[in-house]
Amino acid sequence: MSPINVLYIIDSLTHGGTEKQVAELIRHLDRTRVQPHLCTLKPSSGLYDELDIPKICLDFSSFGSIAVVGVLRNLSRFISDNRIDIVQTFFQDPFLLAAMIKPFHRIKLIGSFRDLGFWRTKAESRKMHFACRFFDGYIANSQAVKDHFVAQDNLTPDRVAVIYNGFDISAIPARHSLDTTTSSIVGIVANLNRPVKRVQDFVTAAATVHKKRPDTSFVIVGGGHLQPELEALAAALGIGHCTTFTGMVANPLDYIASFSVGVITSETEGFCNAIIEYMACGVPVVASRVGGNPELIVEGVNGYLYGSGDCNELASVILRLLADSADRERIAVTNAPTVSRRYSISAMVSTTCCYYESIMTRKA
Repeated sequence: MSPINVLYIIDSLTHGGTEKQVAELIRHLDRTRVQPHLCTLKPSSGLYDELDIPKICLDFSSFGSIAVVGVLRNLSRFISDNRIDIVQTFFQDPFLLAAMIKPFHRIKLIGSFRDLGFWRTKAESRKMHFACRFFDGYIANSQAVKDHFVAQDNLTPDRVAVIYNGFDISAIPARHSLDTTTSSIVGIVANLNRPVKRVQDFVTAAATVHKKRPDTSFVIVGGGHLQPELEALAAALGIGHCTTFTGMVANPLDYIASFSVGVITSETEGFCNAIIEYMACGVPVVASRVGGNPELIVEGVNGYLYGSGDCNELASVILRLLADSADRERIAVTNAPTVSRRYSISAMVSTTCCYYESIMTRKA
């Protein structure tokens, strides 16, 4: 049996959470079962250059431009030349482009759902509803994400598979020992371009924590246009001297390994890669009780949940963990094996390949 030719279409392939997952999937695919191909809408570097597979950049600008005709023609030619069987899309514009090209090819379309649609407007939802009729299946990265889109887009539930993100266990740095004689580090990994990440809540809670435990320092890993505003807030709250902003980093794991507590403050979340990174490094997690976070965090077992936007509750939970090194160590011992067992790259890849094979045998 010949391997399935799969084309992954994504806006760009830089160092974001979804982008890293796509790159890891491509790297670890069993080439006897699946042959990967890549299409980006915009020029990329980094992860894009690292992948030695057939690929194309469409230089897509917008659907309102006359250049979209050439974009569709180039995409169509690439699909034909590489005998693509399945096109899997990530994000909205690739989803719409794939729907437009479907009538001209005997291909299967798979849409990826990786958040709770915080970016959707009514107009965008109408476009997505129309495009859905051309898709053969969907992959959601959490049950919460599946439930959301099944309801919002009136999808048949058995057309949506839940496949959790995978994590490369071999990438984990040595975990720093829990030494109660040294200062604690509370950290967060977040995209500072997205207000929904609510990193201001982390800064506000950090100020409360610092009043009770002045030896604590804080690290914000990630970059974006909101960083100056957050730096100003930290300074205004009197914790500028003990708060580090790393900016954008390619690999946050070295920072995470030094955390005493890892925090997620999002008001909406599909499947949070940062939580998996915290867990893999043996770091206790405090996360907002939204989206897919409760699927990852079992209260009191491998971390704690709090009400999104409640900075006082967030600070209280962090303080409780910092005061109890035995609890942090217990959680650390629990978290790393959980990632290895439930969220490994091999599990994600194997499940994804099986889903592709099922899609190929499914009648339209």
